[in-house]
Amino acid sequence: MTASLWPFSSAQLTAGLRRYFGDSSLIVKGYTEVPMSRKSASLLPSAVRGLRVDYVAGSMAGGQMRGRSFNVNCVVKEPRGTSRAGLASGGRREMGVYRSLASQLPVQTPALIAADASGAWLILEAVEQELTPNQWQAEHYERAVRALCGIHERFWGLADDLAVYTWLARPLTSDYEIYVLAAVGAMEKMMVDNRHPLITGSTEVLNGLGLLLTQVEPMVAKLRQFPATLLHGDFHPGNVNLMEDNEVAVYDWQLASVGPGVLDLVAFINACRWERADLPIAPARLFEVYRDEMAVRVGLKLSDAEWSEVLDHALMWCFTQEMLNWAANATPEDFARHEAAFRDIWLMPVLEAARRRLRGVLYIEN
Repeated sequence: MTASLWPFSSAQLTAGLRRYFGDSSLIVKGYTEVPMSRKSASLLPSAVRGLRVDYVAGSMAGGQMRGRSFNVNCVVKEPRGTSRAGLASGGRREMGVYRSLASQLPVQTPALIAADASGAWLILEAVEQELTPNQWQAEHYERAVRALCGIHERFWGLADDLAVYTWLARPLTSDYEIYVLAAVGAMEKMMVDNRHPLITGSTEVLNGLGLLLTQVEPMVAKLRQFPATLLHGDFHPGNVNLMEDNEVAVYDWQLASVGPGVLDLVAFINACRWERADLPIAPARLFEVYRDEMAVRVGLKLSDAEWSEVLDHALMWCFTQEMLNWAANATPEDFARHEAAFRDIWLMPVLEAARRRLRGVLYIEN
């Protein structure tokens, strides 16, 4: 594949590989697209391609490597737009995590080889996923939740420290209005376009969503009471590599943000259910693992009733933040393909949570 078909120049690729290998005289001989061994269904889509680079080791390689030809596999990502108008692009956030926060994380991340300054494209180290999501068993899901706890513990209560990273989203604080307006806009779009009948054809659903969108402030008030931490934003098995040496690598930080860790937990569990109907572990067990781990790690101890309430509020906000937008932009065919999962995993539980926790103010008559 010719260089013109890639978003970067040969000089940018060469400079990145020289930094990556610590070899200032490395020479790139050519590069071509190769099949991807891992593809992630991110909430924020990207064009993702595999790249094989042929190069000659330079004088800094030392020993018998100097002057020899090698190749290395990389991943090229081109994030498509921003997650919300007014926010940093997904690519800018992912680049920021790799450059500024990766060394502080208790999990591994792919090495960033090169990137556009705005995050329009990134070249990353290719990392083989040792277990595919379909191979995960109960212990793997528990291990992933514990890795998530480690991330949350590392940045627990450090919202002020994370403020220096202005590219991180802050959906419950400084970016709150952006997310709420996006959710309202998504609902209006579905009403105007009369899509999808599951939503627009049901007075009960419309009443419930009206309740949700008119009571967003009390919905998030409960979540704001929790210490904020670093959130991955799209934590699911396709973005987690569980390695044999008990190490964990986490990919795709395009939705990185600051907020209460329970948002990551709810999004993870529902993503697992969405991707795999035959989930080999009960969602309640994953909530229990997180609850027990965080009690030990940061002293987060809540009663059963308090946990039930905060999980309801987290579920409602995750739906408001991401799933309304997904529904509004899904084609009729795509929505029909996922309609049962959307209804059973998100919509109906959210409406039930709204009835339990929010005060009704909006009604639509038949």
